[in-house]
Amino acid sequence: MGDPAKKAVWGLVVALALLWPATGSAAQGRSGKLDTVLEARSSSSGESQNVIIRTKPGRKANVTGKVSKRTSHYQVHRLIDAVSARLSPQQIDELANDPDVEGVSIDADVRASASTSTSSSDVIGDVKRTLGLGNWFTGASTAVAVIDSGIAPSVDFDSRVVVQYVFANARPGVLSAPFDDYGHGTHVAGLIGSNGSSSNNKYAGIAPGVKLVSLKVLDKKGMGKTSDVINALEFAVANRSIYGIKVINLSLGHPIYESAKTDPLVLAVEAAVRAGIVVVVAAGNYGTNSVTGQPGYAGVASPGNAPSAITVGAAVTNNTVARGDDRLASYSSRGPAWYDGIAKPDILAPGQALISNDASGSTLETDYPSLVLKSGSYKYLRLSGSSMATGVVAGLAAIMIEANQFAAEQRWQQLYESIKRNLRPAFPGVPALSSNTIKAMLQYSATRIHDAAGVTYGPLEQGAGLVNGLGAIALAYSVDTTKLAGQYWATFEMPPTTNFDGVEEAWSQTVIWGTRLLHGTSVVNLRQEAWAENIVWGTGEITDKIWATMSDDEDNIVWGTVADEDNIVWGTSVSLSTDLTWAGSALLEDNIVWGTAADWEDNIVWGTGLVGVFDGQSVIWGTCSGDEDNIVWGTLDEDNIVWGTSANKVSVLGTSIGGAL
Repeated sequence: MGDPAKKAVWGLVVALALLWPATGSAAQGRSGKLDTVLEARSSSSGESQNVIIRTKPGRKANVTGKVSKRTSHYQVHRLIDAVSARLSPQQIDELANDPDVEGVSIDADVRASASTSTSSSDVIGDVKRTLGLGNWFTGASTAVAVIDSGIAPSVDFDSRVVVQYVFANARPGVLSAPFDDYGHGTHVAGLIGSNGSSSNNKYAGIAPGVKLVSLKVLDKKGMGKTSDVINALEFAVANRSIYGIKVINLSLGHPIYESAKTDPLVLAVEAAVRAGIVVVVAAGNYGTNSVTGQPGYAGVASPGNAPSAITVGAAVTNNTVARGDDRLASYSSRGPAWYDGIAKPDILAPGQALISNDASGSTLETDYPSLVLKSGSYKYLRLSGSSMATGVVAGLAAIMIEANQFAAEQRWQQLYESIKRNLRPAFPGVPALSSNTIKAMLQYSATRIHDAAGVTYGPLEQGAGLVNGLGAIALAYSVDTTKLAGQYWATFEMPPTTNFDGVEEAWSQTVIWGTRLLHGTSVVNLRQEAWAENIVWGTGEITDKIWATMSDDEDNIVWGTVADEDNIVWGTSVSLSTDLTWAGSALLEDNIVWGTAADWEDNIVWGTGLVGVFDGQSVIWGTCSGDEDNIVWGTLDEDNIVWGTSANKVSVLGTSIGGAL
């Protein structure tokens, strides 16, 4: 088959594709419109299910009328074409066969679980330094909507928790005094925007002046429903002007049960991005098999598979500013995203043993006293996970937006500096940085990290690399958003390196745009049409002034499809027979032999080889072992990913993972 460093080996996502013919054929008896959970349940269970019915465009009113005749427990979603309801299996099947219905999805449990790790590592006191940040910007002009378990009052938030709404039982939000009975949301909010007053700035957040809009969707156990998260997203979009919401933080999720094209939570996230809000999402903590200790791929949770979301994985900084000892957190979910093979995560951020605000009396504080730190009369929590990393990036996005607006106002003042202050025209404002632009800047300025053996992590593990706060802020500050697409918009050039503790770290200078790796200064120096709000990440056109991998060159990524339009595989041609051998002898190191399609019905592949490495201009999917012991992730049980293949399941939410979502 040739040198694996020169050929893209697509075995992993071929295995993912094998899942689809099995589930697709089973679905034909009931219209093929049900997700995998409903397909498995509704035919054998007489219990009613909470579901989300997606309607065809312009048919929502028709479907709502049909749902209302079957149940009084329903909710119409305005952000997406969907209706949530509790229905019997028979009613679900009836609606799935209705021509006005696009599909039916389980109203899945979403969760954010706290780590029970007792690590003594103290990172958050230096988190700004690990990102190369000073105290130049506070995010005071921006509000971040924290969709989580609530935010408890604290002197560290002073009066900046401007409002809290509680979403439950698929109903519109109810105004509430700020509180957090689980503790996760308060911790994340502290990472985003604590002013550090209780700790003399030791545990200050990334954007200490940012306003916080608390949208509570998780209960005291850290659990909630997808429909409630969609309602919270809808609230954030509808009230973005009232509260100044420019960033949404989603440190929660559920396993992926269907394509990103049909997943209601993904659709809601994409709608929020189209409305001009930066949505930052946790990749998940399903990166390691808790039984075997082996790394697993395709563990990204929904809505981390949303193409336009900024999906964040977790890194371990080992409590140093220097990046030579920074590592991928073992629990951090690796890509590609289930079903669609979307390259995720987008970026890494510090996420291990971060110290932040505690919610007094919360479940996390009560159940895990070893995680509580006391300093004087104040208490803090030490938590780990992609949840924490997501909060760091959400705060960074807020100060990137502020830096860009501040630079625009400076340019305006310089333009009219010769005019007396009282005669100068008022600053009219400029277009805000789009989510796509912020993601591109985060990726381009990121620094790649490597494992203990010096092997650089691949893009399915670290995305473009570990977030570089100073580089991202510099890029945001430098661009003039009044420029048109195709024009140079950078106001000054900068060397593509950042100094961390005396070491100059090179930027990745790479943007992972769909199936292409974009390189060159024009990625950020030119305003790209593809960075616009109305472009789904990975689908827009990139100016030809950027060098990018594309076409059918064997060294580059080719995203092909098979005859069945619902199945996407990596590569240009593949046979989805019962037994699939990828080109050539299975004895060759760079070839893969997969088992029967039935074996993959509910399982995700665990690989022992390299999957996803940079080869200068290509993303290469490496080889995985064909050993049966290495190809088991687990089965779907209820709404959770269960590790292992026997009934003796190991919880992903306990001490075995060592990280919160």
